[in-house]
Amino acid sequence: MLKVIATAAAATAMLSLAACDGGAERSGENLDSSIEEALQGHENLGDGPLEQAGESIDEISGNQQNDDAADAINDATDGDSSTNP
Repeated sequence: MLKVIATAAAATAMLSLAACDGGAERSGENLDSSIEEALQGHENLGDGPLEQAGESIDEISGNQQNDDAADAINDATDGDSSTNP
């Protein structure tokens, strides 16, 4: 139940931050990392669901910019054909 509440709160926060500088993908990545550290005690370096949702928002809105080299490499090698490096 706590995970559902945390995810819902994070999704709401991400949508409100989608228009902020840095894009929705970055906001989603930050929220994923915060949730993972709070619930698991460590950060998962793969793309989380909120980061993927943020990337989709950025693609739709034409705001896709990836100035994070490590994230671009992960997007290119994650095996998910829907993500763009």
